[in-house]
Amino acid sequence: MNYRDYAAQYSGHIEAIGGVLYDTVTYLSAATVGLTAFTVARANLSLSNMELAGQLASPKAFLIRAVRCAILTVPWSSARVAAGTIQGGTLNDVAQLLNTGTMQLLIGNKFYCEFPLWMIPGGTGPFGVMAGDGDVADPGEIQDFGTNGVPDINNIRALTKPIFIGPQINFQVNLIWPAALTLAEGNTDIQITFDGDQLRPVQ
Repeated sequence: MNYRDYAAQYSGHIEAIGGVLYDTVTYLSAATVGLTAFTVARANLSLSNMELAGQLASPKAFLIRAVRCAILTVPWSSARVAAGTIQGGTLNDVAQLLNTGTMQLLIGNKFYCEFPLWMIPGGTGPFGVMAGDGDVADPGEIQDFGTNGVPDINNIRALTKPIFIGPQINFQVNLIWPAALTLAEGNTDIQITFDGDQLRPVQ
């Protein structure tokens, strides 16, 4: 790929390194219908690696090749419900967030992609399981854990065409739900990650 096609401002002196951009937002149980990611520069690297709010520091640019969405849950124990009833817990929380949520990428004043959240697996992390407790009287308890997709590095949303984010160009990700969801685990963090190439001047 000729990176100069994406960044004329580098005057031919450009290097590309593999990299990621990521940001974390918090879904407030029973309250949230929309979240915006990449618009805040956070001090904690576990939450985000954005240096500036809403844009890349000049002269850096980024070429997005794949998108990930991770629902950051922890193992959870809850009472087992009767047969034929929806079982609450983290696995159900993940399912609710993915089944009705959508993601939009906005660069400048243009939308560049729009996906249902269930189409954007996390690609890594713990895998969901559910197990009953046979030592507790019926209906008993269950312990469950859920993440978005099988933990395989290839299980990500690869883009058919890469998307370019130029230096100092505003961008954001919008996460949207038609109605607020009540989650068993309560407020839950969601991390959006872009896999791709960081473009910068040759040092």
